[in-house]
Amino acid sequence: MTTLIEGGTVITMGAENRVISPGGVVIEGTDVIKVGPLEKLRSEYSSAEVLDARKKIIIPSLVNIHHHLYSTFARGFAPPEEPARNFTQILENLWWKLDRALFREAIYLSAAVPLMESLRHGVTAVIDHHESQSYQIGSLDEIKRAVEEAGMRAVLCLGASDRFDRGERGVVENERMLRKESENVMGMVGLHASFTVNDDTLKRSVQLAEEFNTGIHVHCAEDGSDQEKTRRMYSKEVVERFRDAGVLGEKSLLIHCIHISDREMEMIRESGTSVAHNPESNMNNAVGYAPVLRMYNSGIDVGIGTDGMSSDMLSQARCAFLIARHQERDPTVGFSEIPAMLLENNPRILNKITGWDYGEISEGGRADIAILDYSPATPLTADNLYGHLLFGMVSSFVDTTISGGRIVMRHGKITVFDEEEIYAASRETAEKVWERIK
Repeated sequence: MTTLIEGGTVITMGAENRVISPGGVVIEGTDVIKVGPLEKLRSEYSSAEVLDARKKIIIPSLVNIHHHLYSTFARGFAPPEEPARNFTQILENLWWKLDRALFREAIYLSAAVPLMESLRHGVTAVIDHHESQSYQIGSLDEIKRAVEEAGMRAVLCLGASDRFDRGERGVVENERMLRKESENVMGMVGLHASFTVNDDTLKRSVQLAEEFNTGIHVHCAEDGSDQEKTRRMYSKEVVERFRDAGVLGEKSLLIHCIHISDREMEMIRESGTSVAHNPESNMNNAVGYAPVLRMYNSGIDVGIGTDGMSSDMLSQARCAFLIARHQERDPTVGFSEIPAMLLENNPRILNKITGWDYGEISEGGRADIAILDYSPATPLTADNLYGHLLFGMVSSFVDTTISGGRIVMRHGKITVFDEEEIYAASRETAEKVWERIK
C-alpha cells in the first residue's frame, strides 16, 4: 500500500536537512519512496492513501538511547524506610528492592506502558537497560514481546550485577537475547555499574560482547560512590577499569559519566565510546551534573536518554538545555549542542550499535516518522529549527507516529495496544509487586 503524508512542513534532517513547506512524504511498505513539494507528489501519487498533516510538522521519529522500562512500577510507590539521604540509599531502598520483586507478567506490563508512552511522544526506537535480579532468565523475552507488539525497534540487555551474587545468570540472559535477535530487536551486553560487578563478570561480559560484535551498556560514575568504591576495590578509576578490561569501543554506551576526570574523558574520546546524558534523572537523584558540553565539544558522541524518568525526549532535551545554561552560568551555551545531541547523536549512536538507519527522512530509507501538531508562529527554516524545537515544539503534541511504515499511533490513538486494558492490568500487577517489596 502507498501512503502520502501531505500538507505539513517536512523536516528531513540528515546532511542536507531540507525544510519543505508545504511538503509531503510517500511511504510504500516499510520505506520512504519520495520526499518533496506537496503539489508535485500529489500529481505523481494521485491514487495513494492520504494521511492529512496540514498545519503539522513531519520529522524523523525520535530515539531514546537509555531507558529503564521496568521503572514503571516505581511510580507512586513510597518505600517503607526513612527517606533516602544519598544515592546509595536510593538504590538500596527503592531500585534494588523493585528489581528483586519483579516477575514475568510484571516485566511485560512495565515495558508495555512506557512503550505506549514512547509512541505518544514520537519515539520509535529505544535502547533499554533492564534490571531484574529475581527473574533473570527469560526476562528479556518479555520486553522483546512488548516491543514487537508495539511495532517499535529496541536494543535490549540485562544489567548483570554481583550485588546478589547473580552476575553469572545476568551474563547468561544477555547471551540468550543475543542469540534470539530479530529484525527489530537486537541485544547488547548489560552491566549494572563498576562497583557492583566483579572482575569475573566483567571479563565474561567483555568476551560475550566480542563474540557477538556488540557493545557494553553500563552505568558509569553516576555518583561519586562509584568512583570511591572502584578505587578502593580495584585501585583504578571507573573508566580506567573499563578501558583495561576491554569495555570501551564504538559500540559501547556509558551512562551518566558525571564524576569522571579529564583523563577518563580522554579515554572515552580515544575509544570512540558513546555517552548517554540523563538530565532529569541526575537532578532527581541529586548526583551532580555531567560535563556534557565539554564531552560533546571534545568529539565524544553524547546523546540523551531518560533513565526511566519518562519517555518524552523533547522535554528531556529542553531540560538538558536549561540545566546546561544554569550549571555553566552562561546564556550562550547549549543552544546548538543539546538539540544536536537529540536529533543527530541519538540516531547516530543507535545506528553505530545496530547498523540501522534512523535519523533522516530520505528516499529509500525506513519510514520512521513523527507528525507533530505544531503550527509555527514565525518562519521555520533549517537555520532556526533548534529555536523552534526548544521553545515551541517541546510543548506540542505528537499527532501520529509511524514505525517502519506502520501507523502505530494515528491522531492521538494508539493502534497497537488496547490502552485501557494495559493500564488496568498494570495497576493490578503493581499492587502485587509493591506487596512483594513490603
